Amino acid sequence: MHEITYLNYKQYSSLNTKLFMTNIIIIGGGLVGGALACSLEKQGLSVTLVDRQDPRQAIFPDGKSFGLSRTSYNILSKLDLWPSQSTPITKIHISEAVRPQHIEYINEDDAQPLGYVVDSALLKQKIRDKLLSLKNTKLIAPSSVDHFEQTDTYVRVKTQDGETLEATLCIAADGKFSEIRNFANIPVTEKPYTQKAIICNMAHTLPHNNQAFEHFLPSGPLAFVPRPGNESGLAWSIDQEKADLLMSLSNEEFAAEVGAHFGDALGQLALTSQRWCYPLSLCLPKTIYGHRLALVGDAAHAFHPVSAQGLNVGFRDVAALSELIIEAASLGLDIGSTPLLKRYQKWRRKDILSMTFLTDGLIRTFSNQSQLIARGRSLGFALAKNINPLRRAMTRHAMGITGKIPYLAKD
Repeated sequence: MHEITYLNYKQYSSLNTKLFMTNIIIIGGGLVGGALACSLEKQGLSVTLVDRQDPRQAIFPDGKSFGLSRTSYNILSKLDLWPSQSTPITKIHISEAVRPQHIEYINEDDAQPLGYVVDSALLKQKIRDKLLSLKNTKLIAPSSVDHFEQTDTYVRVKTQDGETLEATLCIAADGKFSEIRNFANIPVTEKPYTQKAIICNMAHTLPHNNQAFEHFLPSGPLAFVPRPGNESGLAWSIDQEKADLLMSLSNEEFAAEVGAHFGDALGQLALTSQRWCYPLSLCLPKTIYGHRLALVGDAAHAFHPVSAQGLNVGFRDVAALSELIIEAASLGLDIGSTPLLKRYQKWRRKDILSMTFLTDGLIRTFSNQSQLIARGRSLGFALAKNINPLRRAMTRHAMGITGKIPYLAKD
């Protein structure tokens, strides 16, 4: 084992290292890439992580509140990455504006919450601190990849400063617009949505009682997730022109617009943070592996944020891939072999595709205002509300506890 090496760009360049051998190279040290490095570290594998961001820089609030599933809680807890503060979600209220109707989901199987809400900055800081404490991981940051090469027995990565890394396996955790995925020429299906997501935090006069809300409007879904006290995180996906208009309003005018579209379930609303606005698009690679290459997180899938499952699916990527790698390493097998990576794709593909179709289908269905589709939605609400096995199955899917569950994700 070698001690963690933190090198900034100038320091790393000055070493004039020609070649560094490692078991695994991870490109991208964000939430998913960082969690994966922590998981592999526990098994003594040599990991080199290349990231564009300097891990010593301060992490500023970005207005996001992550809704994390039961499986994400299990994964992060086992890796000692769970932040000190979180808010449980005990009920999810789903409603539609056009035909007033609703469904409420609770965990009918046990007394555990459906999920938790954590502040983005707190989770990022927790993972960043853990990364900096790892003893079997080399962290090269800030830096980026200039060259990526795949051979029969290894992958070669050349960083921004001309240094060269070689490993048995490379893992791309570098986001929706992954450079490594592009280097590997993996085809991608991309679909821009005509929506932007407005993210902020809002205080309210009525308690949320640990309840999350998803309110479907013709222009896009408006969601609230509970935060500490009488505060909730808002994610409003709305037509681009309307989003631009909303962003131009004063805080008071914006709060009034949210209240007018959402209703009075939380009482009077007031903005408690800055507003952020993000364009939305779907991104689905044809495959989530290449020769000695695996994709995780947004590099492997990027969904519409309706249902807030993107990060949860990314953490399940981490749990599945690390389990396969650790199993192979313990048996002395090639951790970058094509059979192993095919197993990873087979394991993860159903989860990824089902979430893609679910999120895209929800947006298509609720934005279509034909009478036939509206009647279909009413039937769907009735079935989900009144058929207990269906409601339980949908609840378990939201919690991430369907299909083959990796060890890290299990209770």
